[in-house]
Amino acid sequence: MFDGNEAAWDMMESKLRDVHDVEVITYDFLNDFEGLMMPKKYYGRRVGPEDKTGGQICLEYMENSRMMNFHEKHTVEHVKQIARAIGKIQACSLKKEPTAPELMKDFFEEFMSTMTLEAYSGMFKGMLLLDNTKQTRDLMETIDKLVSDYYGSNFASTICQKLGFRPVLVNGDLRTENVLFDKDTGDLAALIDWQCTHLGVGVEDLHRIALFALTKSDRSASTPMLIEEMYDSLVENLDGAEPPYSLETLLLLSDLIFPHCAFFFAAGCAA
Repeated sequence: MFDGNEAAWDMMESKLRDVHDVEVITYDFLNDFEGLMMPKKYYGRRVGPEDKTGGQICLEYMENSRMMNFHEKHTVEHVKQIARAIGKIQACSLKKEPTAPELMKDFFEEFMSTMTLEAYSGMFKGMLLLDNTKQTRDLMETIDKLVSDYYGSNFASTICQKLGFRPVLVNGDLRTENVLFDKDTGDLAALIDWQCTHLGVGVEDLHRIALFALTKSDRSASTPMLIEEMYDSLVENLDGAEPPYSLETLLLLSDLIFPHCAFFFAAGCAA
């Protein structure tokens, strides 16, 4: 893919260094809190500016767990457990102010800076290799018209600032393959892969896992309940700190941000 393209290799090297450092920083930040649905971090070392191979992270092995695969049918109860887990993690970021510059980056703008418009459009068109029916071809034409206007939007990253709400810690890559469940009980074991952590609106993570894990009908029917579960978990774990918004406001933010999340993440689903 990068054959002979030195600029692309340089970009990839820089991006891999960045995402590793973000993961180490995230675990360091959350290390002060107990009972989070994450592996324990035993050791972590960031990549130095001149050190291309020095980045290390040693995490707890999650015994008897399995990945929440994208191709399997999952239940609303599974996603409900995830909603409560991410609500608790969001509360941590309201009890302790994140200060690392790496967590302050505009996640969506960073993504667009590493992918051209043509490459982004191409991710959607990959669907045609699986389904070349007229309905799908028409859908791809509609998407093509939207992509050029929508590409580069950082609405999800700036909405808190624009509306005056305090942002919370967001995983940024909470798809099914980054969720582990206990093989025997089916209960949530851990949320993994914190390489895209950033500050934003908590429903980003909830929308993403729901898009990957639930059918359209289950997602539509359960979204208000899942948001309420996430919000209740956040409030329960604040220990007296102020929530950044009411449940009613979060439901409104969810409606505003869902099209952005769906559009942004649909390309990954197609791939």
